[in-house]
Amino acid sequence: MAAINLHGTLTILKNHSRQTDNSSLLEPGAGKILFWAVLHYLAYIFMQTLALFAETRRGPALPDLIHEWIVPNRHFDWMNSILWLPLLLFFILLLALRRRSACVNYLRIGAVVSLARGIFIVLTSLGPPHAVKSSAPGLMLSLTAHDISFPLLLRQWFPLDVFYGGSGLSAAYLTQDLFFSGHTATTFLLLLVVKKKDPFFALFLIYHVVTVCGLIFTHEHYSIDILGAYFIVYAIRSFLKSREWLIPDPPRDPHRG
Repeated sequence: MAAINLHGTLTILKNHSRQTDNSSLLEPGAGKILFWAVLHYLAYIFMQTLALFAETRRGPALPDLIHEWIVPNRHFDWMNSILWLPLLLFFILLLALRRRSACVNYLRIGAVVSLARGIFIVLTSLGPPHAVKSSAPGLMLSLTAHDISFPLLLRQWFPLDVFYGGSGLSAAYLTQDLFFSGHTATTFLLLLVVKKKDPFFALFLIYHVVTVCGLIFTHEHYSIDILGAYFIVYAIRSFLKSREWLIPDPPRDPHRG
């Protein structure tokens, strides 16, 4: 009897070990994550370049029903850069360490989202909401194509000054990178790459809700920018998934957080 129990225990341990090994084999390695991180950032550079050129073609301000109902409070505008960006980078790093398949999927979908967003922004110039325009630096509002230089492009491609508020020509002060909302897109995408039962889902959901509320109460975006982001990001993710260009979720290891 003891021999049978011992044999059964060994069988269970062997099956668990095999399942864990298969799970690790399905997970992408660091090299693949780095590769897609580079492509993701190149897509971001493409988007930021087009967004900067969109600033040289001033568009009209649009009426917005939500903006008419809610009085803007630009004192919380720091949430849209100093809070949003560091947390986003932290959560992507968290995925890279703990959910590698989800991280690669995030980087893949995010790259396509950035390409699409850059094209949308430059095709049709939407003027900034009144609250944004009233607080924007004159340097950005009067920007012309002749003002765009390589050093200025570098500041858009590597927006380090966003972390401390930036200056007049910082990426933090782009005023016409509106449709569709990048804040909404990047935080919503976090929810799409993890399962609802994943412990990270609740954390990402809180982050997403706080980010969107910040956009609404500061009038950083038109309402259509925020709503449109959900449909576009979900459509891009569904398209890539239907083409099997995303990594399937590996079996979860119950002993792994």
